[in-house]
Formats: sequence, C-alpha cells, structure tokens
Amino acid sequence: MPTPLAAQAPFDTVSDHAADWLTRIGNVVLTTDSRQRRTLGLLLLAALVSMTVMPLLVYAAILGVAKPQHVAWLAALFGVFVLAFYTAIRSGYNRRFRDPTLALPQVISAQSLIAAAYAMTGPVHGATVIMLCLVMVFGMFSLRPVALRVASLYTVTVMGVVMYWCAHHQSALYPASLELFNFALTAIVMIAISQLSGQLMNMRTRVKTQKIALEQALAHIKEMAAKDELTGLPNRRRMMTLLQEHATRHARGGPRFYVCIIDLDHFKSINDTYGHAAGDAVLRAFATQAQQILRTTDMIGRWGGEEFL
Repeated sequence: MPTPLAAQAPFDTVSDHAADWLTRIGNVVLTTDSRQRRTLGLLLLAALVSMTVMPLLVYAAILGVAKPQHVAWLAALFGVFVLAFYTAIRSGYNRRFRDPTLALPQVISAQSLIAAAYAMTGPVHGATVIMLCLVMVFGMFSLRPVALRVASLYTVTVMGVVMYWCAHHQSALYPASLELFNFALTAIVMIAISQLSGQLMNMRTRVKTQKIALEQALAHIKEMAAKDELTGLPNRRRMMTLLQEHATRHARGGPRFYVCIIDLDHFKSINDTYGHAAGDAVLRAFATQAQQILRTTDMIGRWGGEEFL
C-alpha cells in the first residue's frame, strides 16, 4: 500500500514541471533582463487596463450609436499599438532612446485612442474620461514632470478638439454645456496630476539623495571599522578576517601563505623620551616604508601597539 508521501510525489513532479514551463514561457514573453521585463510588464498591465474601454465601444455599437466597423478599426488599432510597443521593447530597440520605457509615446497613443472612443461611445462617453485619468496615473510613475506636462497638454488639447467636434455634430448625445463641463473637469484633473507628478519626482529625488548619503556613510563606517586610524593600515579585526580567508582557501587546496609578526624595538623608550606624538610619527613612518617595500601581493596591518602582522 503506497504511503501518503509516495502518493504525493507524482503531484509534486507535475507541479515542478508546470512551474518550470511557466518560467520558460515568462522568459520568452518577458525576457530574462530585469529592466526589460519590468518595462514589458508595465506595458502589458497598461494594455490590460486600457482594454476595459472595449466593452463600452461594444455597448455603443449595440445601441447603434457607434458603427461596428469603427469599433473594429479602433480595436485593431489598439492591438497594433500594443504589438508595436511590445516588439520595440522585446527586441531591445527601445534602448536606443533616452527613455527606454517609451512611456511618453505610450501615453500619447493611449490618450489618442481614448479620445476616439469618447467620440464613439455616445450615451456612455463620460466613462472614458476616467480612462484618461488612469493612463496619466500610470504615466506618473514612468514620466519625468516635463514629459508628463507635455502629455497633459496633449490630452487637454485633443480632448478639447474632440469635444468641440462632438458638440457641433452630435449635439443630441454631446450637449455643449455638458461638453464644456467635461472639458473643464479634464483640464483640472490634468493640471492636478502634473502638480502631483512634480511632488512625486521631488520625493524620489530626496529618497535617492538620502540613499546615496546612507550608502556613503555605510561605506565610510566599514572603512573605519577595517582600518587603523593612526597608520591607515588594516586593523587587527581586518587582519583576522584575512587570515581566516587564507586559511580556508588553503584548506581547500589553495596556495600556502606565510605569517610574520613585526615588533618595533625600543618603541617604549621613544614614547617615554620624546612623547606620544613622536611615537605616533614613528608608527606612521614605519607603515609608509613597509607599504613601499612590500610586494603588491603582500598584506601588512597593525596588530596592536607597536606590533604589525
């Protein structure tokens, strides 16, 4: 009779194979480069979110407000845009540009398609305004403030043109007073997002500056912990670490190494006769001379007092 562990083994094997295949598919679709993978992931996520406008177009076609062929053309154009950006990023062509994420062209393309959808969706066209804001929120995390302002200005301009056209040619579905309100709302939201983007960039800059300062402070602390303050040589702790590393390497069949303790004679009498400042000068002079004489493969450190290893 098979044990529970034996019965579970085939399922574990299937699970491992499935995970392996998913990993391989992910590597093929999203590449193994972490930056490219992240950029492609954001593109596909944005495309998935943008696809939520498609049900509105279908509903408008069912109501007879939008022509089915127009909806089909817009859906096809959306697919072409996504495929073009995916190909550019997946092939590495995007690295030729200053912004390899291609965030600004993606935002401009998305806003253009949403503006077209606004003109097609008739009674439910107000829902597409939400999509405009959602695209800009995505842009906040990828675009610099200047680029986001350009995208905001483009959005306000293209929506103003579309709203003006709809109010004049489809006034029954797009009343001028409502379009004026929608335009004002769009402009206000775009301005607010631009301002928030500037604040977000300032926060990122401060965090990056603090991170760099912290890394520098940590490196300085590590250097101070590993060096003797007086002579500038590695201190006892650092030399102990090096000894352990060499001993471990030698135990694994590595090369032999030699250890030598140097004790400066009559150092105490120099301290007693001329003072500690003179003794410190002697230690620094010895450290300098020793570094100049020793080979580059040799290592010397202060072991303690007037002793060197």
